Amino acid sequence: MFTFSKTLLLSSALIAATFLTACSEPQAKEEDKEIAEFAIPVMVASIERKDISSNFHTTATLESRNEAEIITRVTGIIEELTVEEGDYVEKGQVLAKVDARRYQLALDKAEAELAGLDQELKRLSLMAEKQLVSAQASDKLKYQHRAAIAAKELAALDLKDSQIVAPISGYISQRFIKTGHFTQGYQKLFHIVDQSSLQAVVYLPEHKLSYVELGQQALLQFSARQGKQFLAQVRSISPVIDSRSGTFKVILSLTNEKMQLKPGMFAQIALTFDTHKDTLTIPTDAIITLDNQSKIYLVKDNKAVEVLINKGFVQEQLTEISGEFNEGDRVVINGQHNLKENALVEILNANVSDEDVPGSENLNDEKLSEIDTAIAKATK
Repeated sequence: MFTFSKTLLLSSALIAATFLTACSEPQAKEEDKEIAEFAIPVMVASIERKDISSNFHTTATLESRNEAEIITRVTGIIEELTVEEGDYVEKGQVLAKVDARRYQLALDKAEAELAGLDQELKRLSLMAEKQLVSAQASDKLKYQHRAAIAAKELAALDLKDSQIVAPISGYISQRFIKTGHFTQGYQKLFHIVDQSSLQAVVYLPEHKLSYVELGQQALLQFSARQGKQFLAQVRSISPVIDSRSGTFKVILSLTNEKMQLKPGMFAQIALTFDTHKDTLTIPTDAIITLDNQSKIYLVKDNKAVEVLINKGFVQEQLTEISGEFNEGDRVVINGQHNLKENALVEILNANVSDEDVPGSENLNDEKLSEIDTAIAKATK
């Protein structure tokens, strides 16, 4: 009797299990079907052919190629100032005047002494013809005459130096004196900079020496000139390597015809080493790098296709690539980290032009918010 009850209980359990399994199979298949058909939202861009360069990025401060510290060689009271800071001056223009009365009197005295010696030299020459004076006396007077000429020229130079003139054309960047100040010899009075021709001095690592040559181009950007790029060229390359830092000096020159740049500005510099023309490029954000391997996901027939790539030059937000793909293929640039091979995808920016895709900067805030929300939900 016990054996029969045990057998009956076992049979009932098997029947119940079979019934539950039969009931749950359609539900499980339905869930699997729903999971299989779920599309992961992504954003795409087209693989395009563009020119891309290999750049070395560094920073530097702009300097004026031509600048001058204006000093005076005379002593006296500043009698007149003709310029102020910020004024543009031409070469030879008078900037200030020192009280010149003493220097004028010194010149008058030197001229008078020279005139007297001229008369004495003429008289002595007549007497020398008649052999009435010795050769020694004649030579002594000649030396005195030459000294008087030098004294006159020196006095004339001091008088000329009492007018402070600009040695170069440029802008007055600093003025160190005021009217009425007493100036001593070799005191600094002004600083002039020529803004039309500027330069930037950069120091590159030794292993970059073979990549740099005269005339090579560089792009400069400044925080004070947002959205604008300025072109410079390599003007000189130092022939020696600094043994302490392992760097060498490179001077970049650039013109400043519109006077948009000022000496002292901080520059972000991209020195172009090489350029590949008409090569395949994609947005850098599309690349996934793992274990020293780089890959991207293409979208074909609404499915993700994993493709291994080789990276080339990188320029800002673009990367040169090579691999098994073609120009115009659509590559995932947002949402790719949630993808697997053959995953079903939904392109959120299907109606956006390719020109608006790579940086997403042209999409409005509402559209970007919708895309970010959709991708965030898909990753939960």
